[in-house]
Amino acid sequence: MSTATVIEAPQAEAPPGTPVAVYACLASSVFRYSALHGVEAFVRRHGWASVGTFIDIAEFASSADKRPERARALALAARGKAKGVVAPSYSMLWHSPEEHAEIADWQESTGAWVSSPWNTTEVAARIGRLASVRAAL
Repeated sequence: MSTATVIEAPQAEAPPGTPVAVYACLASSVFRYSALHGVEAFVRRHGWASVGTFIDIAEFASSADKRPERARALALAARGKAKGVVAPSYSMLWHSPEEHAEIADWQESTGAWVSSPWNTTEVAARIGRLASVRAAL
């Protein structure tokens, strides 16, 4: 299980035109517009290219196995089709420590990043240095 820091979209590595997947986990489809409107505007503002929108209708903090669209969004990066995943909130991508570790491992293996218009995280060391960050922990 990873203890690495999750990498937020590094500006130098996410120039305009960068392909991204958009992901949201919503309690109801009624919230689709309100949840994604800001995310889509955020993607446009950065000039990124959305290559897919994935939405799970599930309870907040439900386990990843109850959110199959999350897996599809992450798989785009694993297949090289997206450089990052943008979500309304990071908690939609990971809620538990295990999911946080899964995302950090996913980033290490894919070189992908995450971003959100409503969250900020400290930008960690580049993907290539994650192994040394882990070793130091």
